[in-house]
Amino acid sequence: MIKKKRRPKFNKRTKSLQEKLKLFVFSVAIISTIILAVWSILKVMESPFLKADVGWTIDKNLPITQDLLQQSIQSLVQDKYQFNVHAIKQILESQPWVAKVQIDNQWFSNDIQIEVISQQIAMRWENIDCKTKQSDCKGYISNTGELFIPKKSVMSRAPLARSKAKQNIITQLYQDYLTYQKQAGAMQIKSFSKTHIDKLTFAPDIHVVLGYQQKQKRLLRFLKVYKKLQNQQVKMQNLTFDMRYPKGFTIKYH
Repeated sequence: MIKKKRRPKFNKRTKSLQEKLKLFVFSVAIISTIILAVWSILKVMESPFLKADVGWTIDKNLPITQDLLQQSIQSLVQDKYQFNVHAIKQILESQPWVAKVQIDNQWFSNDIQIEVISQQIAMRWENIDCKTKQSDCKGYISNTGELFIPKKSVMSRAPLARSKAKQNIITQLYQDYLTYQKQAGAMQIKSFSKTHIDKLTFAPDIHVVLGYQQKQKRLLRFLKVYKKLQNQQVKMQNLTFDMRYPKGFTIKYH
């Protein structure tokens, strides 16, 4: 009877050790590949060529600096690869001197170009409810009839408007001003006060009280009277014309 030879035990042990070594090497290779991939991605993200950039086009009439605008959106653009355009536009347009912001995306990148359009002053404005010199007592009315009250004021020779600080009143005031100025033609309106009645001041110092009804008709009557008095070489300065009478008016020197 022939006895079968037994395989040495060390062969099994050697095979088991080789399998473990192969598994270890494979695991190390996978982990190394993952680490290398993550490191490569991070390096690419750190590249200045990948980060989105902001370009600016600033209206030359804007009385605030680009630095101030950049500071206001710093947290939204610093180290960003994509921008929240809506949030940037909202913050910039909250600046009183900014009338409109246009943001365009650039082709083949996440870069943006920001165009900032300045408010155009149509009238200076004073709040008739202010009894003391407060920061919100003076401002400007834009050429779209919008009231804006900036921290930084500028010199302006625009006509002076006086009213309450309500946008519906401001809108009506501006529309009435345009109508009155069109009627007056070459006679420039220096100031316009809208309370419960409308009052105009023309250069050099001629005040016209129009009241609260039939105002265009009364202004037309004043213009006719003014022209007649000019032709008669009447001294036309420091006068107040009250046009609220149905068929006439009064003149006061002041």
